[in-house]
Amino acid sequence: MSPGARIRAVTLDFFNTLAFLRTGRGRGPTLMEYLEARGFRPAPWQHQVLYDVFEPHDRDYSPAASLPARRRYHLELATRVFERLQIPTATEQIEEHADAIWDILGPSSLEVYADVPEALQSLRKQGLPLAMISNWQCGLRHFCHELGLSPFFRHILGSADLDMAKPEPPIFRHACECLGVAPEHILHIGDTFVDDYEGGESAGLQVRLLARDRNPDPRAGRVIHGLGELPDLVSVARRTAPRGG
Repeated sequence: MSPGARIRAVTLDFFNTLAFLRTGRGRGPTLMEYLEARGFRPAPWQHQVLYDVFEPHDRDYSPAASLPARRRYHLELATRVFERLQIPTATEQIEEHADAIWDILGPSSLEVYADVPEALQSLRKQGLPLAMISNWQCGLRHFCHELGLSPFFRHILGSADLDMAKPEPPIFRHACECLGVAPEHILHIGDTFVDDYEGGESAGLQVRLLARDRNPDPRAGRVIHGLGELPDLVSVARRTAPRGG
């Protein structure tokens, strides 16, 4: 990697980089609390449950579908939740909780950070193509559509959709191929040291660790504390990069 190479594209992580959980708690614990408060006795929570219940999300769901169609999908997802958590109950009971479960697990559980829209718009104005690289369940593009993030990104790459994940290099290389930009000319931003900083660096990208309201991992040599810093950082890097870089 050439740290001084001209930046021609930017990739960003999704969770805790662009969006955060409204409740400040994981979707799993929130769901378990909801179910137990209503007398259900679910099997122990595992993070894999999210990947299992959202497995058909990319192909079976559409934010543009009619309200009745989306309500049917909410019921299907809730049914998968009950089955995966080994809760025996009737369809009528599941239907009673379908919308609440969707609110807990779906995109309305998330909120975009305040500094994100302006930063992404500024990068777009600089002519930089953007891609998202996230370890996330199937259907990340639908989440991004409903959170208003899709228009900023040329590519939205979720680990479950691609069957590859950070910090392994293939998902970063895939992003480079999608963007048509060499790794050394791409800047990757994310909030985790191993997945984003080390992962991006090992694939040959320029990297910055995002540390919002916290002390950064001391192993990270290049850090930003908010996405509001990103447009100026990129602009300066593009002006000062060596010719031909």
